[in-house]
Amino acid sequence: MFILPAIDIHKGQCVRLYQGDYATASKVAEDPLETAKTFEANGATWIHMVDLDGAKAGYPVNTEIYKNIAQNTNLKVEVGGGIRTLETIGAYLDLGIARVILGSVALKNPKLVADAIKEFGSEKIVVGIDAKNEMVATEGWLETSDVHYIDLAKEMIAVGVRYFIFTDISKDGTLSGVNAHQLEALAKATAGQCSIIASGGVHTIEDIITCKQLGLYGTICGKSIYQGTLDLAEAIQTAETLQIRPMQIEDYPALYALWVSCGNGLNNLDDSEEGVAKYLKRNPTTSFVAEEHGQLIGAVLAGHDGRRGYIQHMAVSESCRRRGIGSKLVAVCLDAMRKEGIHKVALVAFKRNQLGNAFWEQQGFTVREDLNYRNLALSDMIRYDPE
Repeated sequence: MFILPAIDIHKGQCVRLYQGDYATASKVAEDPLETAKTFEANGATWIHMVDLDGAKAGYPVNTEIYKNIAQNTNLKVEVGGGIRTLETIGAYLDLGIARVILGSVALKNPKLVADAIKEFGSEKIVVGIDAKNEMVATEGWLETSDVHYIDLAKEMIAVGVRYFIFTDISKDGTLSGVNAHQLEALAKATAGQCSIIASGGVHTIEDIITCKQLGLYGTICGKSIYQGTLDLAEAIQTAETLQIRPMQIEDYPALYALWVSCGNGLNNLDDSEEGVAKYLKRNPTTSFVAEEHGQLIGAVLAGHDGRRGYIQHMAVSESCRRRGIGSKLVAVCLDAMRKEGIHKVALVAFKRNQLGNAFWEQQGFTVREDLNYRNLALSDMIRYDPE
């Protein structure tokens, strides 16, 4: 489960509200970028940001702050508040924002949500459902509708939404604990159809445990971090739901889908189910997959010939990158190699690209231009990239 520390912006300042009331805005930090960097240093991979001025005005107001954080940290930034058009969504994404939050517009203009999913993909869009007494609130929580929060979720799922942030406004900023009852009801009503992020009321580590036990995708933490009732690093460690385990041939359908989605080069012989089965039979202990909530989100296929090792495939789902999953998979793989006496490892069948080169160099692989397919293991942790 992800922990998303929150920064709300009002008049250019980092603030928190009490139950969504703008009159209660209190400054909680001096500088948004420095605050975000502190979150990153404590292990955060996502940050949740709300343009409170934009939510009230109906259009973005504090865009430069979000751009600055997206472009000067490694955090994935999700932003909401005043986003009403496809042009605004596209502009935010072009700035490096990872995910855009659509709130009031989901109720008032569901066609826009459907169009956004179609144009930008479900990974880039999250719908914020904010409720008072279980009824959806809009316009910066200033208006309350007669639509039940679960009914809106089901309507949004029907148009392709796969991510939701649910906020019980009565809990927001109160440090009174999450509304486990409403979160559980939403999770059960939408089981297997979407990913839910809890927001509002987080106080202590017990709230993180509760959300994790509910099988939620994420939990947003704001005032609890600023007031010290929740330690961010501890929360991230407690929330961890990633599991890395040995690869099995039963994983093949999910593996193949992952490789295709990541653009891995495939061939009908080595990458067929039969080919992978033979691969795993020869080297049963050196290939691994990463799973979360029962879904395969990363994998490394590797083996050795008794003298030198090789990594055939390594992939992480696009939606899960910048979490260090790739590095964890490679570390486990290389450790397994070392236990079998293999200290020279090369990459095979990887295409050169700037992002990939940087990743593999960070893992200790050396870029070599003088290698060919039959000359793999020349030094420890060789990197190999045939054309």
